Amino acid sequence: MAVTFMCGFEAAAALVDGIVLSTNAAYSTTQARTGTRSIRVNPGSGAQGTANIATPGQGWFHFALYITTLPSVSRQIVHSSTTGQAALMLSSTGTLQCWVNNTNIGSSSALSTGRWYWIGLRDKTSASDVEWLQVDGVGQNCLATATITTTIGWFGCGGTEASAIDIYFDDVIGDDAGFLAPSNVALLLPISDNARATLWTGGSGGTTNLYDAVNNCPPVGSATESNTTQIEHAGGAVSSTDAYDANLTTYTTAGVGSGDTVLAAQALIVWGEDISTGTKLLSYRIDSNPLVFGELSIDVSTGHGSGAVGTYSTGADYWNERRSAIKTTGLVIGTDITLGTSPVFHVVRPETASRVASVCFTGMYVAWTPYVAPPASGPPIQPKVYPQILVQ
Repeated sequence: MAVTFMCGFEAAAALVDGIVLSTNAAYSTTQARTGTRSIRVNPGSGAQGTANIATPGQGWFHFALYITTLPSVSRQIVHSSTTGQAALMLSSTGTLQCWVNNTNIGSSSALSTGRWYWIGLRDKTSASDVEWLQVDGVGQNCLATATITTTIGWFGCGGTEASAIDIYFDDVIGDDAGFLAPSNVALLLPISDNARATLWTGGSGGTTNLYDAVNNCPPVGSATESNTTQIEHAGGAVSSTDAYDANLTTYTTAGVGSGDTVLAAQALIVWGEDISTGTKLLSYRIDSNPLVFGELSIDVSTGHGSGAVGTYSTGADYWNERRSAIKTTGLVIGTDITLGTSPVFHVVRPETASRVASVCFTGMYVAWTPYVAPPASGPPIQPKVYPQILVQ
């Protein structure tokens, strides 16, 4: 398997999470399958509500679905049922209708309200009759041969069907090799300082507990900076190796077990500049447990957020948001990963320029498949029968 996208919505920041939310789609702590957040989509009759994925990739699209209120008519909940696309609609009876090339190729068994389901939808061209839909890892007999020309671009309710609906999404994973068994996504956040070069400080000069400024969900980053809004490097280092290292949440704390399979890891960072003039460079990676390379030299002055930093919540255009490449190999528990040990996030100022560069968020997404014990095999054990002795 090779994960191409993953998100658990824990950052509560659309571009950090790799999605863009529309009206009637919002972060929620009411229901969460993994961690503390999910995406709630609850449009009224005739209204829309979607989460758009920036780079989904073609393959197999997975997500956890929680139904609070069923629609009175079928509503689109993944993509749209047009030619060249794979899509899902949720019916009034709780079945998922699987549409491929604008044709309904079958429906799932009925889903109930009030519980999480793991949904897998094929989003890849097939030259033969294959399964397009799974629920909780079980195929739903939705078979078709089809050519897909547009990959999954959104989940939620992109149509304007005449019914209200209330549903939640969590643990979104894209894979380019096949269906995944029910899996999870967690965000590992800074929990303590590991190491600090002298010129790395809190936003108002603090030299301890820098981690507390880069673990906020959503990021806080502000023009009125403090030791809990962002960290910064003052510039003017004598070498190009000045680093700040933060210990992240352990895998054990995130819920990963010793028998589980880690699928992927990805580093996340949000950075900015105190003034817009001059070039400032940063680089980042997960330094250990495991090693995950980010971008090795980035111009902080260009990209999504350029210009002097402002308050993150009023518009992320002040800040640059990046995800590293997704690591899918070298993730074996006990060999490459120690569950009870923190990964270490490493951010470097790889230059000696004198201008200030800031960071207001760091972390690492990790996706894994929990171990499920195989069913017991062999004939059932028969109880022993002992003769009875009658006492006169």
